Amino acid sequence: MKISNIHIENFRGLKEINLTPSQMNCVIGENNAGKSTALLAINLFLKGTKISESDYYDKSKEIFIDITFNDVNENDLNKISDEENRSRIQKIIGNNQLKFRRKYKLDLSSDLLCYKKIPINIIYKADWISNQLKGKKAPEIKIFMRDTYQLSQDVVSSISSQTAAKEKIDELIEQLPSNEFCYDWENLPTGFSNTVIPMFPEPIYIPAVKDFSDETKTKESTSFGKLIKILFTQIEESPEFIEIKNSFEKLNKMLNRQIIKGEDGTEQLIDDRLDSLKSLELEIEKVFQESFSQIKLELQIPNPEVKQIFNSTQILIDDGIKTTIDYKGDGVKRTLVFSILRTYVEKLNCNKKNTDYIFLFEEPELYLHPNGQRILYNVLEKLSLKDQVFVTTHSPNFFSATAKETCFIKIYKDFSSSPPCSKAKEINFVINSTYKDAFQIICYENSTPAFFSKKVLLVEGDSDLIFLKGLSRFINESYCFEKTNIPIIRIQGKMNTKRFYDFYKHFDIEVFTLLDLDILIDGFEKLEFGTESSELNALRQNLLIKLDQFCEEQGISSKINGKIISEQAKKISWQDKYKRLKELANKVRNREEVSDDELKEIDELFEFETNNKRREALKLSETFYLEEKVKLINRLYDLGYFVLNLGAIEAYYPEQTSGEDKPSKALNALEIIEKQNISYLPKIPYQQTDQCELSLIMNKIFS
Repeated sequence: MKISNIHIENFRGLKEINLTPSQMNCVIGENNAGKSTALLAINLFLKGTKISESDYYDKSKEIFIDITFNDVNENDLNKISDEENRSRIQKIIGNNQLKFRRKYKLDLSSDLLCYKKIPINIIYKADWISNQLKGKKAPEIKIFMRDTYQLSQDVVSSISSQTAAKEKIDELIEQLPSNEFCYDWENLPTGFSNTVIPMFPEPIYIPAVKDFSDETKTKESTSFGKLIKILFTQIEESPEFIEIKNSFEKLNKMLNRQIIKGEDGTEQLIDDRLDSLKSLELEIEKVFQESFSQIKLELQIPNPEVKQIFNSTQILIDDGIKTTIDYKGDGVKRTLVFSILRTYVEKLNCNKKNTDYIFLFEEPELYLHPNGQRILYNVLEKLSLKDQVFVTTHSPNFFSATAKETCFIKIYKDFSSSPPCSKAKEINFVINSTYKDAFQIICYENSTPAFFSKKVLLVEGDSDLIFLKGLSRFINESYCFEKTNIPIIRIQGKMNTKRFYDFYKHFDIEVFTLLDLDILIDGFEKLEFGTESSELNALRQNLLIKLDQFCEEQGISSKINGKIISEQAKKISWQDKYKRLKELANKVRNREEVSDDELKEIDELFEFETNNKRREALKLSETFYLEEKVKLINRLYDLGYFVLNLGAIEAYYPEQTSGEDKPSKALNALEIIEKQNISYLPKIPYQQTDQCELSLIMNKIFS
């Protein structure tokens, strides 16, 4: 079974978050955002360990950690050894799903509850029934059952104990109609939490370096010890191990008396101990009986087990000075954990065990160089094919463009709450593949650092990135994209704008976008305006009407050539319109009536020609400060869309700028500015004054 939902409430900084994890889960966010708290909560649910008063976000409320398990199967149930308890748990499974709640009460103690179908009426609830029956004898029980459940005297006469009463109530509950039930959190049907814990995955919690010293000890209770135990379980089936185990049994017979049961059930004492041990025991007993003559003495030596030997395993590291792992640096310790994980993953294919694990790994990238981080991510991804993995990370190397069953969880502080609390945003590619294409492009473009930012700037290409990054310090010395952690992301064309915009917005990252002027003609409908859509579309329509009037007045014609037509013909939308044109042409040929809407469809086929004229008009100086154009650009600016009034970024270079290609031209422009200044940069009307256009953009980004 796998964890499909996690709900954490009132634990430390997590006031309330809800997660839908996958097999591989990357938890990201700034320091002190609450990433480690999420992993600790999972570990707390599984182990039920003690907490302190400071772990309560609101000290007047209880802590809830709810986990839903999906795909519960027979193997999971068989981990409950008691058949009756197994049957009780099976009854609360719905759609192969189990829900449990770890509740920490105000006295710091915890209960494990389950989510199950229960009767609505209080007279059928276990706690109420127990309280009502408490202290009652047979006559009182009969009266209670008769009056509460309207039972006949014949039925009541056979009920003489609390146990019998509860059994009868269970029968009555079975007969209730479905509309008299609801789902709620209740005590476990087995009574005790340790009856169901064997079903849960074994947590392997590997903390960050600050807590790591104790965890590197090899005792079984530590994560390090658990990892070693996982590997040693694979040794148990080897012939050599079985031989050692048999030798230990022989050794036990040499050290202790054996009690053998015969077929008839009688017990026989066999003493095959070493003669020297027998002699020592007699000598001690003889001296002892000088004081207590009636008392017998027996030496019993603990039976040696291979498990005990493994628990005392020591790992020695020889880096010129051979010592245990405890005396080595944190980097060596974490690399050793990494090595054990890799070994475990490589053996997974060889031996599939029933034991389920859940790996909780804090900042696994610590002390690993970038290539090592990428390798470790691949190891963890393979690990997740069998067991669920949760990692907290600050490293962009823990993002893979090929991730298929990965959930990315961003945890961040909400300072509007008092006290501040953590919130979570997630993308689970198994549940929602909407953002998958954008994510893969981001990974291939090495733009994953933006996940860890509060703001990003989207640009169309290399020239925009190079020039803006270099220009910022000339506008204001404090404006630096690197120092303020504002990544500039290339989206490789304006048609990708919405895809990237929606993706980053999903993580509550503030998104700014720099676009060439032609976005006002082509691709405008792809931009995300939310509730401002109607206003922006109206402003754009006013501009298009003005441009069309200008084209007609100036006699601007569309410069159509074979290349343009060829490019248009490759577009699916144009091909569909062309097919529709043929259908309408057949209507005309057959002298059928063509409606106004159909005539409009014919005009739309040649929309690219109209748009081409509009683009030509926007290149002319007469339209640089067209009122309708400036209004639209200013409104887009307010929403974080920076449309370049003069066309493309190259129009903002110093006049004498040259270069072999676009990137070198952008670099040369910055060199010229270094020697001169930015006073040449063009202005644009904004809020009734003319202001430097690029300065306006920078001010907005860095405000």
